[in-house]
Amino acid sequence: MSRIELLREGVNSLEDVYIKKDGGFKGHKTGSRIKLMPFVTNYTDACSSDFRSFQGVVGECFRISSNNSFDKKFNTDKETSFKKKLRNSIIEKALDKVETENKEELKDIIIKLFFEDDAGLIKFNNQVLPFMNFTFEHPQLNETARFFYDIFLNEEEIDLNELTSSNNGNLLYKLIIECLPELHSIKSTKTDIIYQNIFPEIKDMFLEDFKFLSSNEETFLKHIEDLFKYYYFLYFTQFTQRLCSFGDNSKFSPVYFSMDWETLSESRKAFQFGWKKLSYNLLGLFEHANTLELLNYITIDGNQLGDYVSIREKYDQLSVPEKNEFIDKVKEVSLFYTSHITVFDTGANWEQCEIELGQYLERTADKQRDELNIEIISLNKRLKYQFDNSPRKSARDKYDRWLFLFCKSNYTKTRGRLGSTTVLNQELLLFLTKLCVGGEDKIRLNLLWERLEKRGIVFDEITKTEIIKLFERINLLEKKSDSGDAQYVKTII
Repeated sequence: MSRIELLREGVNSLEDVYIKKDGGFKGHKTGSRIKLMPFVTNYTDACSSDFRSFQGVVGECFRISSNNSFDKKFNTDKETSFKKKLRNSIIEKALDKVETENKEELKDIIIKLFFEDDAGLIKFNNQVLPFMNFTFEHPQLNETARFFYDIFLNEEEIDLNELTSSNNGNLLYKLIIECLPELHSIKSTKTDIIYQNIFPEIKDMFLEDFKFLSSNEETFLKHIEDLFKYYYFLYFTQFTQRLCSFGDNSKFSPVYFSMDWETLSESRKAFQFGWKKLSYNLLGLFEHANTLELLNYITIDGNQLGDYVSIREKYDQLSVPEKNEFIDKVKEVSLFYTSHITVFDTGANWEQCEIELGQYLERTADKQRDELNIEIISLNKRLKYQFDNSPRKSARDKYDRWLFLFCKSNYTKTRGRLGSTTVLNQELLLFLTKLCVGGEDKIRLNLLWERLEKRGIVFDEITKTEIIKLFERINLLEKKSDSGDAQYVKTII
């Protein structure tokens, strides 16, 4: 007999977390019972450049792995950016170390060889990776790095610290490495809840690609941001689809892409099943985060429920009486929530919500599997109603906006009246092709399409033709016939 409980009272219970001493509602809180998404409710467009570069996320992941952080003196302020502060610190130490009468000449050489025009340190060596930082300081960026580390890198078989060792004998390289500032050790708190990975198969694929990429330092330094950024995107394309289906569709579903130089029409799959579909899935993330947070106050034999798919799997293993008890707990969570939310916009109330919910359930009756499905959807729709019809709408919209900003900044192109579409540019296509070919000299063209699909990317036949033309032009295609099985894509140097 399974033990089904709802943590209603006591420390860290529903009432403790959500209810004030005067009986009022404290507010929506995610991440106390289950951490699935890294987003926050204070949104700003200023993070878009950091989402495009992802350099700060990479650097923060390396710092997380060693429990290190920068000294506060390097924080960006109104007068000087982090990049300039780091550059000035390195140059000052280098000039102190080297005995020369031509200090200004040495300074010019260091700036020219090791720094970008914006004062950013060039990634000339793996040892500088922990010193990559964000352009704009915002908690969302740090949380993005923490999420990525927990999902993909918190693994014994990957030692990021080992990657930052190098035997390069270049004297100038050694000088700059010696002049990097000391990172400060920070205490790790084991009580922190880590992000829950619900796609171990995506992590396994990332580890495979990470190990291949890190086998060559030059390639690793050039593409590490591309790797991290794409897997962050891949993870959420699958996760948002799972959320929208409330766990009923756990099948891996690739996204259709076109190349950024193509022209597109509405009839193309790249339009219908690319950004148009993906952007729809990005709506309502905050409702889902709060739905799952509330549901995870229910436990089965002391174990939390997890995401929608995990809830379904656990529910299906229960006996009929246990299923009834479980449904009662879900209903109790819903009642707890609606009884403590009382502030709405004019004309909105729970009675109206129930009318609209009933109409929705009637319209979608053919898609509902059973009572569990109905009760979870009902809880989610009640959350959505109060966000749509209260001052809390702004927080919801800001939370949802983060993933939208990331995807738009990296994988879309605006095409006139069609709006945005998911695209790859030539450089990203060649990088992903390199991952798919891996350590082999060449692979069949059809196998390339299969390996790209495994990584969440599919093309229609028109885009495939464009890619083949590109491969022929840059001499990547070894053609024995027009058949995909008789054409080979060669490794990219």
